[in-house]
Amino acid sequence: MGDGRRSEAATLPVWDPDSQMRILSEQDVRAAVDMEAAVDAVARAFAALSSGEAEAPVRLALESEGGPTLYMPARLGAGVVGEEPIVGAKVVTITPANGERGLPVIQAVVMLLDAVGGGVRALLEGTWLTALRTGASGGVAAKLLARTDASVVALFGAGVQARTQLEAVRCVREVSEVRVVSRTRASADRLIAELEGVAARRVEHPGEALRGAHVVIAATSSSTPVFDGRAVEPGAHVTGVGSFTPDMREVDATLVRRARVFVDQRAAALAEAGDLLGPIRDGAFDASMIVGELGDVVRGAVPGRTSDEEITFFKSVGNAVQDLAVAALVLRVAEQRGLGMPFDL
Repeated sequence: MGDGRRSEAATLPVWDPDSQMRILSEQDVRAAVDMEAAVDAVARAFAALSSGEAEAPVRLALESEGGPTLYMPARLGAGVVGEEPIVGAKVVTITPANGERGLPVIQAVVMLLDAVGGGVRALLEGTWLTALRTGASGGVAAKLLARTDASVVALFGAGVQARTQLEAVRCVREVSEVRVVSRTRASADRLIAELEGVAARRVEHPGEALRGAHVVIAATSSSTPVFDGRAVEPGAHVTGVGSFTPDMREVDATLVRRARVFVDQRAAALAEAGDLLGPIRDGAFDASMIVGELGDVVRGAVPGRTSDEEITFFKSVGNAVQDLAVAALVLRVAEQRGLGMPFDL
């Protein structure tokens, strides 16, 4: 039997290897794609991943002096974003000590390749793109899993990711109140001062933040649970995005047991998500209890929220199909508007 991809490739245009690649800065990425567009692109990427139209191997992590460096390749099939298939990769560094130095904890770069001819099409600043696409994943989850009347958000964390998570939820739900819980009072106050159109306040006790909350977001660097799962009220939706290793747990086993659990990618979650692996090791949860990938819900293969009283939990560790979907959209807009800098390798 022949290789289906090769026969398909014969009918697709080949990127001219003599063409210039495009370098896109954070400013270019911000100008090209807003959160609403990112939510749509990430939803399509999740659906493609769950249906087999996209591939994302579990990322490779290498430890260095400052922290882990993650290598994340992926492929999107034709039609996911634009008419052509997309191949690429992200390299991201996570340097916890940078927070105290006033530097970004997460830094990244994304490379897009021509899937047919193999040429380098673009190099994108990936730090903001990572924040954007991760926020967008929370937006997709809230759209599919939160109650339609959800209006009160309990936000754990006050960094960049907390901001993009909240922005994405506000794209899909009419949020009227935000309660911010942060280890650093000043960071919470800065975030609150930035918010417009909602009643926002800093809350010292997690239980107070959870009381009556419809959407709960955990976007911290904590290695231990940031709230008591018993305090999450029926009908709430929880998104956890901060923990990304087997030893990190923002959410406790009580919440995991109470909720219908969804993940961004099953293989990655079972390799990296301490929020799930901890309860599995303790015998409090089983992998078979994961309802499905978020992409299964996007394409209608698995139901999302089934009642106003159930608790839903979306656990995200992130994967490169999210990066490639948003990056490809950025590149398409950049080519149309002349954004970025053409560069000859």
